[in-house]
Amino acid sequence: MNWVRMHSLIANWPGGGGPPTFDISADENGSVVVELAWDPQALMAPASYLDPLRYYSTDVDFNATVKNADGTSRSISIPAQTIQLSGNRVTWSIPASLWDAYVQETLKTINTPPTSTFSRNIYYRVRATPPGGSSALIWPANAALTGAHSAAAPHIGILPISATPSSQVVPDMPAVQGMGGIPIVAPNLWSDALLWLWRNLPEADVNRQALVAIFAHDAFLNASLGTRTAMLNLWLWAGPTARPKLPRLLDRNAVVGSNLTQPIISKMALRGGKTLAELLADLLRITPHQDLLGVLSKEQLLDDVITEILDPNGQVNQGAAGTCSPTSIQTLLITVNPAEYARLQVGLLSSSGSVALANGDTVSVPPAIYQAARYASGISGQAFLVRTNSELAFQAAILKYGQGSRFPALTGTPQNVNAIFQATINGGFTVDETKHALDGIFNVNFTSHYIPSAAAQATIQAAQPGIKDGFLTDLPGRQQQMILSVFWGAPYGAPPNGGGHVVLALRRDQGASRVFYKNPQYPGSHPPSWIIQGANGANPPRRWEDPTQALESIGETDLVTWIKGYWAPDTAII
Repeated sequence: MNWVRMHSLIANWPGGGGPPTFDISADENGSVVVELAWDPQALMAPASYLDPLRYYSTDVDFNATVKNADGTSRSISIPAQTIQLSGNRVTWSIPASLWDAYVQETLKTINTPPTSTFSRNIYYRVRATPPGGSSALIWPANAALTGAHSAAAPHIGILPISATPSSQVVPDMPAVQGMGGIPIVAPNLWSDALLWLWRNLPEADVNRQALVAIFAHDAFLNASLGTRTAMLNLWLWAGPTARPKLPRLLDRNAVVGSNLTQPIISKMALRGGKTLAELLADLLRITPHQDLLGVLSKEQLLDDVITEILDPNGQVNQGAAGTCSPTSIQTLLITVNPAEYARLQVGLLSSSGSVALANGDTVSVPPAIYQAARYASGISGQAFLVRTNSELAFQAAILKYGQGSRFPALTGTPQNVNAIFQATINGGFTVDETKHALDGIFNVNFTSHYIPSAAAQATIQAAQPGIKDGFLTDLPGRQQQMILSVFWGAPYGAPPNGGGHVVLALRRDQGASRVFYKNPQYPGSHPPSWIIQGANGANPPRRWEDPTQALESIGETDLVTWIKGYWAPDTAII
């Protein structure tokens, strides 16, 4: 697990309302423990304090008797909780009895004289343990709870009034006013439309709830004005399917350094100087590619791209291990820099069907690639699956770019166009082609550490320990995910399927002596029924950690006999 975050819907919670609700999100699923405290010092030193309300943790039973503001007593009994992330997030509320006790402490502070030293602030911390992991990731770190930083540590305030939570969320007027409209005719049309909807949509409407979540989210509040305005335009134009997903984008982070993350909506593409939010808004302004016959509105394309960003695994290529290289590269790009992925989609899904990579090379979608219906059982008779147009666009264009002259040339006959389509569906990369694609996408030199398929068994066995050791050093050393290739079906290049299966390595867990990776053979949203969490697979020996994340792991002792190679960037990819 690389990051975990927790935030409250509003910064100051009304004491007369229901318990505060928090959104907890991470880059993997797993179990979480929430800690609450009156002060940052108690978070750093968990204990049973003289005042039992000073510290609370969800993983232990809490039993205490406390005084109310009027001098009477109340007993609190809260059993330990199991909190599980699902789809990278979970919503958690402070137990009602505990919240009522906090409110009483707030009322004590307005007694004359005050009868409590409570500051009316509740500081919070989250500990997340990923599936199969041996240790928890903690946010915020101790450094954020000490010295000058402690006052700004994550916390909520308690207001000694009664109010509904949503009424405490107010529109970001500078961002609203920046939305614009139709020049000259109605320059404030979009701003006026959003404010009208804000005033008139019912509280229970899912669209209003999405807008409330956007206005209240830390990632939105801390973003630049341009990014905030783009998010509001997205909400206005996204359509009913994509709109509720926008707060989930705000939950996501990208790793940008050692213990450093950045909200992906503020992540900037490698070219053009625009953020993810701005580029997603650009998707609503393109002229869609003429072959996208099934696309009735640009909202569908936006939803396609958001779907891939939230669930990047899954493949257009069908089943053979070698075809997963472009899929894993897509997952790497989305994980590291989804803004760059969105920038590429703006070009590939548009009428031009082309875009410049980060290194300046131009890539384009192959001819008729969007006309999937023509080839579903086409001339070759092979059926296939296409999950989204954005997935098809990226993988087809990158496969064509990476393979270069090996990719079928266009002659224009129906048989030739079908051959191009089937090559896209069934094609993968060689070692050098993978490097070429990675170099172009990230504008960084990648070094291949790889065993050729044609090598003799003795040569492979002799090289594997060194490659494995290099990989186990480089993966944590780069502080980012890395493309890994393993033998699949049989080791050492033996039949029937001894080619390299490319996966996205996420992390090394030294305590568990395992490497955790995403397997692009299936999407987390629709894993195969025979993949069962916690069960073991064979060839290679692996464990299915979390099928809803396409998350698997392999023991380091097994990896040494199954590793085929990996590609390491010479410098950080951003």
